[in-house]
Amino acid sequence: MDFIDKELSFLDKKRKGYKMLKETIEIVFQRGGKTSLYIDVFPQVGQKYGKSGQCVERDIRYLLKKGGCELSSKKFIKSVIEKLWF
Repeated sequence: MDFIDKELSFLDKKRKGYKMLKETIEIVFQRGGKTSLYIDVFPQVGQKYGKSGQCVERDIRYLLKKGGCELSSKKFIKSVIEKLWF
């Protein structure tokens, strides 16, 4: 998904939250946006990386903050998904 890479281009790819954020966006998009980040997606991504869902959300939030994004992780993910649909 090249579009996701373009949307995340302002973020540091070397930070651990980058891959988690990209995976989270892909999962939410595949599920049509009808999923709970905190109950379903973050724990699923965390399992892959040996982390809790809370750690995944924290790493994504930190990544966005360091990239200068003022949106919460949930709002940022939602905005990217909306752009993918249109």
